[in-house]
Parts: sequence; C-alpha cells; structure tokens
Amino acid sequence: MRAYHSNEIGNVVVLGHSGSGKTSVIEAMAYRAGLTNRIGKIEDGNTISDYSPEEIKRHSSVGLSIIPLEWNNCKINLLDTPGSFDFVGEVEAALKVAESALIVVPATEGISVGTKEAMHKAYDKAKMIYISGLDYPNAAYQQKLEDLKMTYGKAIAPIQVPIMEGNKMVGYVNVAKMEGRYFDGEQTHPCPIPDDMWDEITPIKNMIDEAVANTNDELLEKYINEEPFTKEEISWALRQGVMNKTLIPVLCGTNQIGIQIILNSMVAFFSAAGDMVNSMVVHNEETDEDDLIGFDESLAPSLFVFKTIADPFVGRISLFKVCTGSIHAGMTLFNVQKKEAEKLNKIYIMKGKDLVETDCLNAGDIGALSKLSYTQTNDTLCTLDYRITYETILFSQPYYGKAIKPVGKANEEKITNALNKLLEEDKTLKFENNPETKQQCIYGIGDIHIDSVVSKLKERFKIDVTLDNIIIPYRETIRGQVTQRYKYKKQSGGHGQYGDVEITFEPLHDYTVPFVFEEKIFGGAVPKAYFPAVEKGLVEATKHGILAQYPVLGIKATLIDGSYHSVDSSEMAFKTATIMCFKEAMEKAKPALLEPFMTLHVYIDEKFTGDIMGHFNKKRARVMGSEILEDGLIKITAEAPQEEVMNYAVDLRAMTQGQGFFDMEFLGYEFAPEHVTKRVIANHQ
Repeated sequence: MRAYHSNEIGNVVVLGHSGSGKTSVIEAMAYRAGLTNRIGKIEDGNTISDYSPEEIKRHSSVGLSIIPLEWNNCKINLLDTPGSFDFVGEVEAALKVAESALIVVPATEGISVGTKEAMHKAYDKAKMIYISGLDYPNAAYQQKLEDLKMTYGKAIAPIQVPIMEGNKMVGYVNVAKMEGRYFDGEQTHPCPIPDDMWDEITPIKNMIDEAVANTNDELLEKYINEEPFTKEEISWALRQGVMNKTLIPVLCGTNQIGIQIILNSMVAFFSAAGDMVNSMVVHNEETDEDDLIGFDESLAPSLFVFKTIADPFVGRISLFKVCTGSIHAGMTLFNVQKKEAEKLNKIYIMKGKDLVETDCLNAGDIGALSKLSYTQTNDTLCTLDYRITYETILFSQPYYGKAIKPVGKANEEKITNALNKLLEEDKTLKFENNPETKQQCIYGIGDIHIDSVVSKLKERFKIDVTLDNIIIPYRETIRGQVTQRYKYKKQSGGHGQYGDVEITFEPLHDYTVPFVFEEKIFGGAVPKAYFPAVEKGLVEATKHGILAQYPVLGIKATLIDGSYHSVDSSEMAFKTATIMCFKEAMEKAKPALLEPFMTLHVYIDEKFTGDIMGHFNKKRARVMGSEILEDGLIKITAEAPQEEVMNYAVDLRAMTQGQGFFDMEFLGYEFAPEHVTKRVIANHQ
C-alpha cells in the first residue's frame, strides 16, 4: 500500500448497535476493495475486524479495529466499533480521529436507541446511513425509511431504491443517477428501471432535486424553471450537503448487494482529511495559546495517540493519527505530556490484527507504533521546534463496579502488572484499592465490560480471579444533641495522666465533613495549648461510629468546660479524654446510619418510560424530572441510594434490550431507613 496524501485519505467510523450488521458490511467492503480474497463470517470467527478470542467467543465486537481500503485512488480507513454500550470507550476513541461516519441500521421496523445514540455521538460528523439486511424475512425497508424521515426530517436523503423479487433483493436503482443495476453473482450490471417502481422512485427523485436546488441560487433558478439537473450538478450538490451536515444520504442493500455503492459514495460525498481546514484545536506550548489547524503536510510532523493495545507478544501498540507533516520510520519525536523523546523505530499500518510495516505516513492517515517507552493514549508527539498538544478524548466514566480478587498466591503477585496494562489500554476502566473496606475494586461501563476484563486476564495473562460485590461506604451521624463530660485520670508512678473535657455534640446537617470544632471555654478551665489535642481526639474518634464502625459525618463539637492538672495534664491525656467522651456521647445522641445517594441521568426511548419509572419506585428512588431531547430520546433524572443502583447498568440493559444508557454521579449522604440500618448493623455484628 503506497503512502497516500491528505487529500486522498478519508477516516470513516462505522457505528451501529449490536447485531446491526456492521462487521458483515465491513467484510463485504474489504472483499470488494481487494483487501481479502474471501468474505469472513462472524459465526466462523474469521472476520478481519473481530479477531480477538473474546470477540470470536461473543460473536460481536469488543475493541476498535482498523481496516484500510484502497478505492478509486483513495485510501479509506474504516474504524469498526463495538455496538454494545459497555465498550463505549472504543467508539469515543474512533470518533476522535474520524472525519465521517457510516451508520449501519438493520432493515427492520423502528429506530432503536442504539441508532439514535450513534447519530447523537456522530452529531459533528458528515454521515451516511446504510440500511442492511434487505433480504432478511422481517425486513421492512419502506417503513425504516419513513421512521428515519420522521426522526431526522429533511436531512434524510435516500439515493437508492431496492429492486425486490419477493423477499430477495436482486438489484437497485441509483435515483441520483437514475440508473438501474442488477446483481449477477458478484457483479452488478446496468438494467432498465422496472416500470412498476416509478411510483416509488418519483417522490425520492423530487426530494433529491429539492435538496440540490437548495445548495445555491444558480441551481435553485434551474429548479424553478423546471430544467433538469446534470449528474455532475446532483453529485456536487449532494457532496456539499453531506460536508455541510445538512444531508444524510441513505443507502441500502445486503451483505453482497449495494456494497460497491457504499465505497463509491464515501469517496464521492465524504471529505478527505486534507479538506478539513481548521478542524483541530491545538495548544501551542511556545505561545501558550490555542489555535485551529487542518491536516497539513507542509507543517512540521506531529501525531496524536488515540488508542493503546496491550499485546502480550508484541508489547504496547500505540494507534495514532498523523496530524501534520509526514511521519517516517526512524525519526525521533518529543512527547509533550511526558517531556520525553521517543524513537519511532518502525511504523505500521494495522489491518485488523495484522501489522504491516511501512516507511512513511502523511497527515490525515492512521498508523501504529510498537514499544514506545513513555507514550500513552491522549499523548501528542511532535518536534522540539513545533511543540503543540491536541485536545484529549473525554472518555465516559465507569459506574459499574465489582471487587476483584486473584485466585492463589501466584496470581496475587501478577495481577497488578496485568491490570495496569488493561487500564492503559482501556480508559473507561478504573481500579482502586479501598483502604476503608480493604477491597480491590474494578469499575467499568457494565457487567459485559467487567466480564471481558476477567476473560482478558485469563486469556492474555493466565490469571484467574473471582468477583464480589463492592461494600457500600455507609456513614454514621447523630440526630440529637447531648452534652457529655469525661475525665481521664491515670496514675502509674512518676507523672500521671489527666485530661478533663465537657463537650456539646449536636447535628451539623452538613455531611461533607466529619465534624466542626468550636471552643467556648471561660476562665481558662482548659488551657489553649490543649485545644489542638481535643481536635486531634475528634479526628481519631470520628473514624469509627458505634453502630457498625463506619466513619462519622456531620457533627458539631463544642468544648464548653473541663479541667487540667499543672503536672499530669498532657496532649495525649486530653486526646484520650476527647475520644472517650465522644464514644459515650454517641450512644445518647440518637446515632443514625447514613447511606450514599447518587444522581442518575437515564436516556431511553419513550416506550421504555413506564418500565424505568416503575423500576425507580422499587429502588427507593426519587424521579426529579424528565425532558424530551432533540432526537426524541427521553432524559429522566432521578436520585437513588447507591446500594439500589450498583447494578443499574445491568438493570437498564434488561429493561431496554440493551438500548438505554445513563450517567451517574455522587449526590451526598441521607438517613438510611430502619430496615437498612438493622441489616447493616446485623451484617457488621
């Protein structure tokens, strides 16, 4: 594969929900473009893009993969992405480096939340829609087209009508060119437009003409005068509409028919990387200012790393996009974030799992580097003379967590290194050691995501682990006010220990701090020198409450009286007196358990609203409101106890057939109901 220039390169992210047919369509495109000599099948585990053991086992994509195609003297880098929301980080990485999006939707009735989510994520990209599976028994092409128009309005521009014989697609009419094509084996041949299709074709032709007329005044005048547009005018106008994001061409077909028109349309309608002038925000390290630049080969070389793969055999593989200039094997670039130089010994093009060595890649192209010493995802490499950084990818936050425990002593020693590699590879994973619960916790987007981590640990690193529920971080507080006095007196030869405090404890109703300390001492009953010791005693005492030993929050402690001994009093004595005073006071001040609450924003199709509301009612949640978004999705905001929504990623998938998504953030602490308090205390005992 030769080195293509920026005006010959296009990067297209392929989006769609699980089961929409993305991988099969990509296989057919790779075959048609000559990248492979056979069409792989998902069920056989031999497709280009789904190559990992995990993907072969699941029969669906888990990671981002790159398939570079050569078509009409252009290079199209297809970025195949998983359809499951659990692997949203892969989609976010692909969207960062793609100029355009191909959204694959099945020919079944209705617009799924997965399609809406794909359209929403690619809001700032030029888009095409491919309706796949027209030969499936439940295909409803006309209804799907109507559903798309209802949802996305005049932007939807079908440029193709299928020729059907019963349930079988045998060809299509390219309405933009008013040409019929008939499928014969692996080739399509020109054919007359069937007479019985004009009623179907005419309104679509009128819609295309109207869209063309709206692109400039000259074409509008031709339209008003009822002069026919030339094929060149139609093609130019459609390209302008797609590039301006006012038109979304809709293509259709099967895994065999209609593939060539996808490739032709991507070259005809989508922007090349070199066309994207002022498309990237860069921060100039020299001037400390932001600037907008395009994929310009004349500038000094720079690249952005958008994905890291932890390969147990090759080592770290860094996927990058050349942003400016040209990248050559053997050159040394500067990592701006790490302040380190990196030698680019070899440059590769990725074809699914295969690394193909190349000498040079130009601005706009996508490649791979192996064994970089310092570079990670979101890093910029550039020259010392042209020090810039690119905007980083904002990855989704993980909310679904499990405690992870290695099986056996040998696995305990290996797991930290393995997890670090997976965390480097997947920025939607989070790992933490919880000092309070002594648990090692792994957080992901959902149970499928966490399950894939367990599989990767087993397959790549030969580490067996078990999963358990994460212990909820409850807290304790008081509901009542009490004044307590405690005198700590100890004599054991030589200097004794003497500390005497009287403290008023009352609810603070602020659960962001353990306590607030004040002193209202009159007449020097307790010298000022011992006030810090009293405060240190409170710090120690509030680490554990009396109900279930959880940390204490939201208490106001006021030192009002006490006494001291000129010889036996000490910091330690006053600290100990305070701790004992606190413990005795807690029992009298109506101790209460606090549970953490979360705020959730749930995005669903309207038809799932009833199920979501009913589920929230069962989970002790408060629905705070809902709103209809521009694309028709419903956004529901609710507040719920953390204990009730620890598995919400799984619950939401079950209620919406995997089509809903959500985000969640910590809200604060609230009083736990009696049945929860009793259960937590019983579990502790």
